[in-house]
Amino acid sequence: MSDIHDDPHADIARRFGEAQTIGADDFDPEDGGGWDGGPPQPPGDDGDDDEPFGGKPDPDVVKACAGLDHSDTDNGIRLVKHFGRDLAVMAQDEVSAGSWLAWAGTHWDLANGLAISKLIAQQLGLRMLLETHHINPTPREAIAIEDAAPLRGKKRADLTDDEKMILSAGDAAESALQKRRQRRRAFAITSKNKGRMDAALDCAAPRLRRSPDAFNADRYKIATATHTLRFEREEDPECPDPDVTRYVGVCRAVPGHRREDWITSVVPQPYDPEARAPRWREFLAKMLPDEAKRRSVQLMTALGLLSVPVQYLMFHYGLGANGKSVFLETVTRVLGPSLAVGLPRESIVGGSERSSGGASPDIARLYGKRFVRILEVAGNVSLQEDMIKRLTGGEAIPVRSLYKGYFEFQNFATAHMSGNDFPRVDGQDNGIWRRLLVVHWDQTIPEEERGDFEDVVSGFVRDEGAGILNWMIEGVLDYLVNGLVIADSVRNDTREYRDDMDPVGEFIKGCLKEEKDHREQAHDLYEAYISWSLANAKRAVSQTRFGKRIRASFERAEISGRIYYKGCHLHDVPARPEQPGKHDAPYPRN
Repeated sequence: MSDIHDDPHADIARRFGEAQTIGADDFDPEDGGGWDGGPPQPPGDDGDDDEPFGGKPDPDVVKACAGLDHSDTDNGIRLVKHFGRDLAVMAQDEVSAGSWLAWAGTHWDLANGLAISKLIAQQLGLRMLLETHHINPTPREAIAIEDAAPLRGKKRADLTDDEKMILSAGDAAESALQKRRQRRRAFAITSKNKGRMDAALDCAAPRLRRSPDAFNADRYKIATATHTLRFEREEDPECPDPDVTRYVGVCRAVPGHRREDWITSVVPQPYDPEARAPRWREFLAKMLPDEAKRRSVQLMTALGLLSVPVQYLMFHYGLGANGKSVFLETVTRVLGPSLAVGLPRESIVGGSERSSGGASPDIARLYGKRFVRILEVAGNVSLQEDMIKRLTGGEAIPVRSLYKGYFEFQNFATAHMSGNDFPRVDGQDNGIWRRLLVVHWDQTIPEEERGDFEDVVSGFVRDEGAGILNWMIEGVLDYLVNGLVIADSVRNDTREYRDDMDPVGEFIKGCLKEEKDHREQAHDLYEAYISWSLANAKRAVSQTRFGKRIRASFERAEISGRIYYKGCHLHDVPARPEQPGKHDAPYPRN
């Protein structure tokens, strides 16, 4: 017969046979040299100074959980007892759970909440292994084990029949106890499987639900990488006139962060009140030399640190190489992805029809955000006016997340949009125009001074991120005292935009006056409008669109089969020029 060591299969079997069996009693959660049960650390972070999510096991919690059974329901209870302070669920209608959030040390992380909650659930099985230390004999078993203890050192042949019965009862009690512990160990292992972990999360979710309004409840509080900031307005103690109440804005900074604030976003910049941003300020002074316009931009941007309703959308307009894209991208990165969000242009231009009850994940992404950037829009496409009103209304927005339920939230994100040309606004009511602010970036960076876009933006964020945050804080303090101050140049540019979008309105202002007892025939009005368009080198709108616009200003009447508009009188209609060439024709195509 060959030596066992000549047979590799037999050698492997022998080694397994000699291996020590490890059970829950041999498990020490303090042991090093392996995975600690916590979520993996980010690349480059050895995790030596950080405890895993949920901290180290609490012996009292382990002991309390030992009395729970082997069901998914009780695993949900275990998850809440061990990790509940680091987990939350944002409630949504029509679903039992909602969106998971996890405490990230600085804020409640919504974007990564589900992933982190699954990492936390992976620790549950290891915590359950510790429960075996607290699975104790029943009172009857304890008596049997205690009575049998003095007999265990004796030979069975030397025992009386009564002593043998006592020893057998003790053995049976020990066996029952070990079986219960073994069942707990086995259940702990199976609880590390995906199905059990998902079931534990599902059962824990109803115990962790919170209303969307419960998060970010303090509209004047925000988290930075190092501090929690709260903005306040108070009376100025240095006001020289005792009969006048003067106010100042104040930023109160508290080091660290608290779960109880329920903040779902963080500015990834440290708060340093001494930080400056000289290159940033120089850049803005150069690209926006109008100080009043620059102040309006600072104020509107600073509102990205607050959750207050601002019924404006700021449209940054310019023909290129003017700094507007660098500005918006830098601000977006300084605020970070949990506070600032980008919306695709399709969310706000083009067709506005959404299926009834359909998912609106683009709008759901606005929850908890304070700054929204609409990516570069093209000219001659229509804005979705209802979406503009939703973005700027401050009213509750009902949304449905993809594959999830409905929820409502108030959108307080200040909206910024940019483009090299103006999108079309078809409506002329104040409901849309009072919400738009146009900022014309009218400077051009010389060719020799232009740098790589990414290098410029990343340089601002890397070198002056904390200073740019302070620039925004300055804007908040200004806003708390003076409100949103709109520069005359911004108002004028917005008015010009409106006039460009309403050529019929310009014609009405120049060639029609109100006269109660007079009426004009619709055909005559349109012919006069064509003459005005030719004289002013403007392309005329169609007769149908012209009629809709006139009806918004004057009463329509049908008399003897002809259409008239009452209460208006044509005047100062320019003479129609000679028939224009085909390249100059202002006539509409339809």
